[in-house]
Amino acid sequence: MADNSGLPPLDNTKTDSQSTTNEMPASINIDLGLGPSSKDVMIGGGLLLVLAIIFFFIRNAFANYLVGSLKRSPNNAGLAGWMLFGGLLFGAAIGSIGLISKSYLTVMYIVPLAVFSLICFIFCFVIASKK
Repeated sequence: MADNSGLPPLDNTKTDSQSTTNEMPASINIDLGLGPSSKDVMIGGGLLLVLAIIFFFIRNAFANYLVGSLKRSPNNAGLAGWMLFGGLLFGAAIGSIGLISKSYLTVMYIVPLAVFSLICFIFCFVIASKK
């Protein structure tokens, strides 16, 4: 009595079409986007340092302009210059964070920096208008 119930015969030999491999068909790249890389942070920090040096020269030129041309007191001109420097530096920090950021979590850093920048600019122009 043959047991042919419609099933294929049990054959343990594999043909070419049935060969299997233990390799994955494609590599999986897991990028969670948790934050900027150290290279991005170095680029942003270097950019911020270069801009801070440039802003320092702008601060000196602005203070000299207030004292020389507009006849403001040197104390008010110096303070207005530092407020201008702070406003520009906070604005540059916003740009640097925007440049290196890969996530929306940086809003908690950008909003306070924008507020500080705006406050510095307001104080700069109020102090510069005093004689």
